[in-house]
Amino acid sequence: MQHVAPNVEEIFSAALEIRDSEARSAFLDRVCGVPGLRREVEQLLALDAGANDFLEAPASMPTLTSAFDSRPGDLEPGTTIGPYKLLEAIGEGGMGTVYMAEQAEPVRRRVALKVIKPGMDSRQVVARFEAERQALAMMDHPNIAKVFDGGLTPWGRPYFVMELVRGLPITEYCDEQQLPIAERLDLFVLVCRAVQHAHQKGVIHRDIKPSNVLVTVVDGVGVPQVIDFGVAKAAVGALTEKTLFTGFHQFVGTPLYVSPEQAELSGVDVDTRSDIYSLGVLLYELLTGTTPFDPETLRRAAFDEMRRIIREEEPQRPSTRLGSLGDQLSTVSARRKADPRRLGPSIKGELDWVVMKALEKDRRRRYETASDFAADVMRYLTDRPVEAFPPSNWYRFAKFARRNRAALATGVVLFLALTGGVAVSSWLAVRAIRAERRAEARTTQARRAVDEMYTQVAEKWLAQQPKLTAVQAEFLEKALGFYEAFAAEQGDAPEAQFEAARARHRVGVIQFAFGKFDQAAAASQQAVGQLEALAARHPTRPAYRTELAAACLSLATQEVELDRLDEAETLQKRAVSTLEAVAAEAPKGRESQVQLARSLAALGGLYERRGRYQEAEPLLRRGLGLFERLDAEGPLPHGLRDRLPNCELELGLVYRNTGRPAEAERCFRHAAQRLDRLSEDGLTSPGERSTLAVILANLASVQFDSGRLAEASESDGRAVGVLEALVAEHPEEHFSRGLLLTTRKNLLISLLAVERTEEAERVARRAVEEGDALVREYPDVPHYREDLAKLLVFAADLYSVSPTEPSHDPKRAEKLAARALEMSSASGENRGMALQSLGWARYRTGDWKGCIASLEKQSDYQRLGDFIAAMAYWQLGDKAKARKVFDRRDRWHDGYAERFKREPELYPTPAMFSRLRFEAATLMGIETPAIVPATKSP
Repeated sequence: MQHVAPNVEEIFSAALEIRDSEARSAFLDRVCGVPGLRREVEQLLALDAGANDFLEAPASMPTLTSAFDSRPGDLEPGTTIGPYKLLEAIGEGGMGTVYMAEQAEPVRRRVALKVIKPGMDSRQVVARFEAERQALAMMDHPNIAKVFDGGLTPWGRPYFVMELVRGLPITEYCDEQQLPIAERLDLFVLVCRAVQHAHQKGVIHRDIKPSNVLVTVVDGVGVPQVIDFGVAKAAVGALTEKTLFTGFHQFVGTPLYVSPEQAELSGVDVDTRSDIYSLGVLLYELLTGTTPFDPETLRRAAFDEMRRIIREEEPQRPSTRLGSLGDQLSTVSARRKADPRRLGPSIKGELDWVVMKALEKDRRRRYETASDFAADVMRYLTDRPVEAFPPSNWYRFAKFARRNRAALATGVVLFLALTGGVAVSSWLAVRAIRAERRAEARTTQARRAVDEMYTQVAEKWLAQQPKLTAVQAEFLEKALGFYEAFAAEQGDAPEAQFEAARARHRVGVIQFAFGKFDQAAAASQQAVGQLEALAARHPTRPAYRTELAAACLSLATQEVELDRLDEAETLQKRAVSTLEAVAAEAPKGRESQVQLARSLAALGGLYERRGRYQEAEPLLRRGLGLFERLDAEGPLPHGLRDRLPNCELELGLVYRNTGRPAEAERCFRHAAQRLDRLSEDGLTSPGERSTLAVILANLASVQFDSGRLAEASESDGRAVGVLEALVAEHPEEHFSRGLLLTTRKNLLISLLAVERTEEAERVARRAVEEGDALVREYPDVPHYREDLAKLLVFAADLYSVSPTEPSHDPKRAEKLAARALEMSSASGENRGMALQSLGWARYRTGDWKGCIASLEKQSDYQRLGDFIAAMAYWQLGDKAKARKVFDRRDRWHDGYAERFKREPELYPTPAMFSRLRFEAATLMGIETPAIVPATKSP
């Protein structure tokens, strides 16, 4: 029989039983024939030395002999554990093996199933294993693998089941995709968010490294997932009853990534800042392609030397490390799409500071939270000053002194003796004064930094994003805290009062972004009051009045959201008059001119929405002209780029609603072209894309009204395409989905008008599915039900067309019309349209009486209804009634074309109306002109 050499765990376990040191050494000499094996065993023995047993195994816990020896170490593919069938082993960690498994019930899916390894210390490892299971169960974050289940195998080995993450370690993914530095930082911010979530749940990961941060691709976008909380430690309390405290001489984690306090082995508690250090190592590797300490150096070092390196040696800054890579620099740069000569300089400075702050030996000098770490990275990405800064000379000297205490002791004594107490006292006084001044300067600097970031970043997000991301929300939460603190400050100086009022204004804007409309309005009203008082006391300071006008506009927006339109109008009028006065005093002041254009457009848009077109037109024309002049002088602020096309859209609506279709179409075309130019530069935001879709839809309506049906269907199709892409990127934003539903309905009408029925049917099916989902997910938004009801009407009519059409399906038409009727409000156009469609569908099924019953529930047969009713009466044998109803609608039909131009919402389309009239006349033997087919393709 072939002899099998014992493994390290077996030798370690046997050596533990030998108490005499000489006997143990002799035993190791005899059994450790493989090079390096003895060193590994001795390191394990060193870890165990002095360790205490903090937990006794429960009587029910499986033992090594009873549980683990009864089954081979590797479970075979096909093995079944509960509802899970093992498919293949996909990974192995320090304490468990991970398998891909298939779950059979209650749902079928593939999962990752982790089983504890056999042959290990059952008490300690089982405790850690159960801690991992509990840690994962506490997590609920999109960037943390979810836990589904857990238990014991039939052989007594603990296991748990979690989300199957198919991905690459974050460093490999970034290199494979050749992601530039900025995109790597974007991914890293998401990792920080996940770690922050874990910390808020009271869990420290303690083993953050690339292989525990996998990146999967979802809809073409990389999504990081933090996995393997196998050595997680509860930050507060115990995770399970079996949790083992990390005792003296226990080294937990991966040496390249562990914090100095983890390498201390002193029993000092490890807190969340250990994960900050590991995140710093991860960021270091993402930037440079290597870790702060050379892997080969640590691997070759003795155990204590390795710990000393981690605890004491300062790593090179990332930019310096890149400069020492030699020939490898070309490869590293290529993987980051960077010029080798520029990669180091691009990282030098702020990124160096950010990374080195996370890698501080003294955890008190690191970022306090993963969220703070992410926020500083975001500051770098948005060209704002980072909070991290290089260590001071004093700090460097203090560290040097700690390392060389003996050499400096004598010098310190002599210094104190020579300088005396007076000098020391003076020095301390000077330091106190300087510290106070530095504190004031830092407060001012912090305020300016937040202001700049808010202006450059937050206003862009608030104006143009459909929904705040987690990163954006966190920044605004922090900005809100800053501004609330600023607003609470009281001071006698006008400038201090102005800063407080301006901060209160921004508190209102941020509260509004979070959907806290009442709180936002209260803060904005307070800001308006403070700024009014300041502007009255200091009329020569235009900045006070400009800020007052901006606060009025913000409050007006909030009042519109609360449906207080009269209050909004008063505020917008005040903003216009205030800014006109400022602009008259300083006609070259760009800021006041921009704000004036914005206020003119806002007030004109409010008038347009309230149907006061004569008042709206001059305001919108002035606002548009001012916007165009300012845009010609230089690019508008990022948050206002869509105001120019928006203003042109509002003016086009005024023209359309006052019977000037040619002028309306010109406005819509110009507005669309402006946004198209932005899109070509890759600059169009979600808000601007929504605006483009609305503009195209209105262009289509003008084309439809003028009888250019093929052009209308083309414009509607473009609008749908824009919104489909936007919804695909932001599926959580229901406003865009609602707009897409309405736009698909418009496209359906356009396609029916040009008799492209096969394409219309595809559009109808998809639109009904999307509308059903929207109503189901947002039952409290009433206009979604009405929009879906109207869509169902047109879909029903599509299936009620002539029996010669491929889409003819009267039973389906009847079901859709019945649903439309059910979803329509008790009064209003939708209900009448639904009854008409139901009557038409019943006529097509041969239910003549049911057809009449549906149509008679209307106050008057609507548009198509008379022709449908006339055919139903004819089929029932009441020819006199049929002729009377037909003649009534036929007289109305003579003026139909002209009315259709004046009433763009008139239903149905001309082609459908004419075809149904022709069908009724043919049935009843009435002479009528032949139908000219509509154009079927653009």
